[in-house]
Amino acid sequence: MDAKDPRTDDFYRRYADRLVTQPESTRSAMLPVVEAALPRGSRVLDVGAGAGRDVAGMLAAGLDAYGVEPSEEMRARALVQFPALAGRLRDGALPGLGQPFADVAPEGFDGVVCSAVLMHVGEDDLQASLAALASTLRRSDDGRRAADGTVMLLALPEQLDGTLVEGRDVDGRRFTNHAPKRVEELLAPLGFSVVAQSVSDAVLSATGTRWHTLTLRV
Repeated sequence: MDAKDPRTDDFYRRYADRLVTQPESTRSAMLPVVEAALPRGSRVLDVGAGAGRDVAGMLAAGLDAYGVEPSEEMRARALVQFPALAGRLRDGALPGLGQPFADVAPEGFDGVVCSAVLMHVGEDDLQASLAALASTLRRSDDGRRAADGTVMLLALPEQLDGTLVEGRDVDGRRFTNHAPKRVEELLAPLGFSVVAQSVSDAVLSATGTRWHTLTLRV
């Protein structure tokens, strides 16, 4: 999520409070995608880690997982539910992500995951956000781009029920539908290409949302 938008930030503050009595499902839709793309032992960064479910799932699956999340309340909720994430969650938001784990992974990560986050980034910040994700990955010998074998995993929600008003969803969050093709085009100059893609309408009738999942490699 983008912590620079007060209404979006306020939603996640309230959502963290709600999780005390209404925990998220333990099922992670992203975990099978991550496991298919990265071997055990790989170092992976989850950007927009929320309440920590995916980072915890990746750790349990044998990955060396870390996460960044701009909501202090969400990070606190993650540590209550998943104590093993202590030291593995830090503050960070797109597009100005920086290198929040430079001390832990100075050479960069093998993979970066960004699920249900980019919709909170406006079109004007999309290119910079994707470049920030790419910058967290291991670099090639000349340092100009991500190294061969690194992977970027994205889950993009597409709101189809017509409820978006002035760039916000029914919860008041900043929300922009980013077409997978547009994302692919912006990542191509950075050396990435799509190697796997899926579309899910599993929650379309309930939420009006179609989900696109992309696996991109250098």
